[in-house]
Amino acid sequence: MPNSNDSRATSELLKAFSHPTRLAILQELVSGPKCVTDMEDLLPARQANISQHLSVLRHAELVDYAQEGTQRCYYLSRQDLVLDMLALLQRNDPVLTRSPAEIRAEKERLAIT
Repeated sequence: MPNSNDSRATSELLKAFSHPTRLAILQELVSGPKCVTDMEDLLPARQANISQHLSVLRHAELVDYAQEGTQRCYYLSRQDLVLDMLALLQRNDPVLTRSPAEIRAEKERLAIT
């Protein structure tokens, strides 16, 4: 069982993935580094809004940036994690439903073991 610190950190990480604009930013960064002005051309959001979302993603350590002059170019800093999470979110798993009898039978089976 994870301790409360692990749960809190995991919760904060999942929150970073939980906004449509942040997901769109991550999807854009999969193809390579982008500056905020590049993302403004690609996303239906203004520069200030994109910058706020990038701040959340940076805090979650999902993205980072390199700065040259006044221009910041962002990149995925945890590429494997982002790719895995995006793939997981795109899965189309079936939704399971169970009857009360099936739940009762499973609880009884688990109580025996």
